[in-house]
Amino acid sequence: MTPWLYLFFRLGSLIMKRNDIANYSVTEHLRDGRPVTIRAIRPEDKGGMADALREVSSESMYRRTFSAKRDLSDNDLRQLTEVDFENVVALVGVMQEEGQDRIVGGGRYIRTGTSGPRLTAEVAFLIDDRYQGLGIGSRIFKHLVLIARASGIKQFEAEVLPSNEGMLRLFTRSGLPVTTTRSRDSVHVMIELNASEKDESGR
Repeated sequence: MTPWLYLFFRLGSLIMKRNDIANYSVTEHLRDGRPVTIRAIRPEDKGGMADALREVSSESMYRRTFSAKRDLSDNDLRQLTEVDFENVVALVGVMQEEGQDRIVGGGRYIRTGTSGPRLTAEVAFLIDDRYQGLGIGSRIFKHLVLIARASGIKQFEAEVLPSNEGMLRLFTRSGLPVTTTRSRDSVHVMIELNASEKDESGR
């Protein structure tokens, strides 16, 4: 079992409230040793998000949204940055660049079910091209999983383009049970968040 999986299995009984999630902030270190802050998105991040999206390539944007659109309206930016931290949880990765905080990636989940034994949420990510390959996406995913489990969500699902090999690797390397269903145009991914410690550790 990977260390972070061990951590959130041990925290499985933790219940996170909305304010806890809205103020969520941790510091991680990337593969090259640089620090990145993983924190909840804020309404004042509108400008930072707009700047970040302008830096993302059309290809990366298409892989994330199935659209190459990068110029967002005021309403688009409100929807991105003003979330309720109950049905929608959004985290961003922030790094220092020339003495300034810069949003270098983000991920979010959106609940797709509100009752029953298999609460699910759709999860997605977008990382600045210049910062891809450093592990930012996997670290954001780790903390989304932690928050989701503490909020009662049992599964993540995602619709991924077959060419988006990095995202598919992120899911399969998480240590969580992953099921994929391939069609001609996309890969539907189901990720079990409530795998038992016994199942993952072999004990």
